[in-house]
Amino acid sequence: MSPNRIVAVLTPLIFAPAAGAICAYLAEHFPGVQVDEGSLQQVFVAGAAIALVPAAQWLHGWQKHEQRLATNEHEIALANAGAPAELATAEPSADGDGDLGAALADLVDLDDLNGFDGDAFAELDDAPAPAEG
Repeated sequence: MSPNRIVAVLTPLIFAPAAGAICAYLAEHFPGVQVDEGSLQQVFVAGAAIALVPAAQWLHGWQKHEQRLATNEHEIALANAGAPAELATAEPSADGDGDLGAALADLVDLDDLNGFDGDAFAELDDAPAPAEG
């Protein structure tokens, strides 16, 4: 079960009542605090409401996260729709060489792309790696 569903289900069933009960218990038994019996219900409701605010904030943030992921996937799909099939299916390897480099090398029409020089890839392969620090 995903975290957003856990928060959505458990907050009203467990977290909010537990927070209200803890607040009411502390209001009744905490030394030096005098709360009459009629106000304990108000303390309980306030404690439960306090637990609902972070849950609502979590769910709002989770929905924003899911929206960003869906937008990114949609943009990637649009970008891949216009790319050659070799590039759309190629994935880079951990060391930077691999399927993507092979797919680029296999393309034969690089010289036809608006005067693009295919030798530029050879220069990129020979370039020194950036220093990490």
